[in-house]
Amino acid sequence: MAATSILELIAQATRLREGSPGVQALLRAVYRAGSLRLQDAAREARLPLPVASAVRRELEKAGLLERKQGLSLTGDGREFVERDLGMRTRLDFTCTTCAGHGIVIPDSLQAEVERLAEIIAGAPSVDVTLDQAHCIPETAMRRALLMLQNGALEGKRVLLLGDDDSVSIAIGQLGRPHGKGDLTAGVTVVDADERRISFLQDAAAREQLALEVVHHDLRRPLPAGLRPAFDTIETDPPYTLEGARLFLARGCEALSTAADGHCFFSFTHWPASQMLDLQKVFTGLGLAVRAVWPNFNRYAGASMLGNLGQLIELVHVAGSAAELPDFSGPLYTAEVNPRLRVYACTNCGKEIVLGEDGIPTTIEDAKVSGCRSCGGHVFRRQSVRPS
Repeated sequence: MAATSILELIAQATRLREGSPGVQALLRAVYRAGSLRLQDAAREARLPLPVASAVRRELEKAGLLERKQGLSLTGDGREFVERDLGMRTRLDFTCTTCAGHGIVIPDSLQAEVERLAEIIAGAPSVDVTLDQAHCIPETAMRRALLMLQNGALEGKRVLLLGDDDSVSIAIGQLGRPHGKGDLTAGVTVVDADERRISFLQDAAAREQLALEVVHHDLRRPLPAGLRPAFDTIETDPPYTLEGARLFLARGCEALSTAADGHCFFSFTHWPASQMLDLQKVFTGLGLAVRAVWPNFNRYAGASMLGNLGQLIELVHVAGSAAELPDFSGPLYTAEVNPRLRVYACTNCGKEIVLGEDGIPTTIEDAKVSGCRSCGGHVFRRQSVRPS
């Protein structure tokens, strides 16, 4: 059977949106490393962990992968990738200093990163129904440094559309090592989560940071005082096309017509066909891509995303678009792509479906509630099926 046919069959069996290139990416990651943990292989291939696990099982069935000190290619697997896929290079050319991020946190800010980690440790738990997933403190600081490096902070009015990553706190910390204080002309956060609002307000007060926090659902037009009033936008929206369009549209409403119109947009890695749709959103809003940093964002406990995401720097080059009216359609992942999320208790094997028969809607809450049969608090993911 031709190599492309094998890869396509595996992609079809696992319903892989990336198609055969996604299978090849996983094989390439293992080939270059020699042996690799599944979590690391998923990150290298930019695949969600459950998807990478399904692909791994199909590759094992095909005799191409085996589990030996992590994932390894079998003899047939090595022959396949070298002869049929033409792979030869086993070197990693990623910058060993910045890991490809392009931004290195200086020694002078290491104490601030440690303090940021302490602050984030007290943040409210994530609400997965709102597509929340906290980035690690180093990522929050790297985002702030990237904005500073590219002229989007000093003397600028900055608006964060949602901030479950505490980037606003990181921005406020940047001037401290040199006694410069706030580097911006003002930082404002708009967020719909009241828990996050309280957390940011308390943290800013304790750390003596100048930060305005506004409780507002972006499905509604921005308050008049926030448009057009800003030079820089930062956002990590729900990982749906609708979420990207809504948050970016609100961001464009907030940008001053006299500003350079910087927008720092964090998003999940998508297959090329979906990225094309996302780029159409950019151009429809008058946003031009200035730079893309793959794997810039690392998240804590976001295995469904492979724990990594990209950061895209956009510039608003067109005039302000017409104000977007109230948005009432599906927005978050669970709304746009409803799924039956099935888990099994590791103690007694009892299966549960999140959100059904009184079971909590998130696995985190289900663990707290415990298994109804045996009281266990550990569950293993079984499947995700269309509802």
